[in-house]
Amino acid sequence: MKQVFILLAALLCTAAVADATVFAYASTCARCKSIGARNCGYGSLRLKGVSCDGQTTIRSCADCRRRLGRCTSSFITECFL
Repeated sequence: MKQVFILLAALLCTAAVADATVFAYASTCARCKSIGARNCGYGSLRLKGVSCDGQTTIRSCADCRRRLGRCTSSFITECFL
């Protein structure tokens, strides 16, 4: 019985962390820094914009829309600012 509770707790923690992960992209590195990004990645500039690595502000599509961004949510959640 104790093992079931441990497994349930692990699943709930994993789900909470997964919900909090939003990949954010912006038109400039300065825009990324404004949402708390530690670094800016330039891997897919033409397609998505600058990736905002380590951003801490946007945790959901609602947060993205508050910052006037466009959000897509399927297997992963992405915010385009």
